[in-house]
Amino acid sequence: MNKLKTALPVLERLNAAGHEAYIVGGAVRNYLLGLPINDIDITTSALPDVVESLFSRTVPIGKEHGTIMVITEDTFEVTTYRADGDYIDHRRPDHVIFVKELKEDLIRRDFTVNAMALDEQMQVIDYVGGRADIERRLIRAVGIPRERFREDALRMVRAARFESVLDFAVEEATIDAMISCAPLISHVAIERIVTEIEKLLGGLSPSAGIRTLRDSGLIHDIPFFKDCQELLVPDQALSLEVYIAYHLYRQWVTDRALPQLKLSNESVHMIRAGTEILSVLDSQPDLAELEMLVYRYSAELIIECQTLTADKSDIMTFWNNRRIHSRQDIQVDGHILMTHLNTGPGRWLKAALSAIEKEIVTGNLINSQEEILKWVDKHVEV
Repeated sequence: MNKLKTALPVLERLNAAGHEAYIVGGAVRNYLLGLPINDIDITTSALPDVVESLFSRTVPIGKEHGTIMVITEDTFEVTTYRADGDYIDHRRPDHVIFVKELKEDLIRRDFTVNAMALDEQMQVIDYVGGRADIERRLIRAVGIPRERFREDALRMVRAARFESVLDFAVEEATIDAMISCAPLISHVAIERIVTEIEKLLGGLSPSAGIRTLRDSGLIHDIPFFKDCQELLVPDQALSLEVYIAYHLYRQWVTDRALPQLKLSNESVHMIRAGTEILSVLDSQPDLAELEMLVYRYSAELIIECQTLTADKSDIMTFWNNRRIHSRQDIQVDGHILMTHLNTGPGRWLKAALSAIEKEIVTGNLINSQEEILKWVDKHVEV
């Protein structure tokens, strides 16, 4: 509610100038559900030039489509009532048409729960049955579902995302339209699809969302996933990286499919780490293996991977009892070893430092220069 109040001065300014203005979309949905509100979008009868003239700080972030960012104590995207032109790529309209009625703006939106408005008196305006669908916990497309999905094919994945995030169910006619329109998802950039799947996996009911992607046939037209022999249906929230890692670890899909997702290097690195962690945890690791695992990877990542295995180790205890946190904590370095052994660099040096590191991590060697050099005299050959 406090977040919504920050938008009221914007509505009041527009109303005072003779224009209609409403909070719209996800903020209204979350207000009715009692959920946190992040971004607030505003729709108005005022044209973009008028919006710019009424506020001192604005940014024309999408003026050609009617959107002006208004900056007050917060930032708000203020968009003129509009209807969409023809969709030529199943993703975006080729143009928009500014309209005069709120209803025309609301009925072009994706799902009924996202197609309500809120006025400055906090009264809900609902032309599409969104409030009833919230009470029934339903995700239902506005109007004719096939038309909504032909306009914007990403909406099909968003339906599954909202199903998971809100713990709702997708309405039957909407599911039927997803089944018939599923191949259209190939027109959508994989980066946008991945963003939706990532949110789905972090939701309250990821199992429901994944089942909808699978049962609708959408999954068979999404890169990487279409190559999976099986599909994990998680019973709790997971990061995208651990979810992908599990499929690679189980060999349900080959590593060659991973680039299709166009992930960041950071995400790919986390996926690689996840596959190794899953392999160790699934192998009934001994004490030394667990100590090396918590030394190499974050406790958060290990614990998340652990939920997909039978391992019950107390990872946080291992994490809190680490003897060193990184190689920089070791009380010798390459220069000290070369001086001690009176020799130059070579392959032996990397092997020696790795062996010392492992011995310290697993508790077989005290991390002091004196003890390490004694160990070197016994175990290192150059």
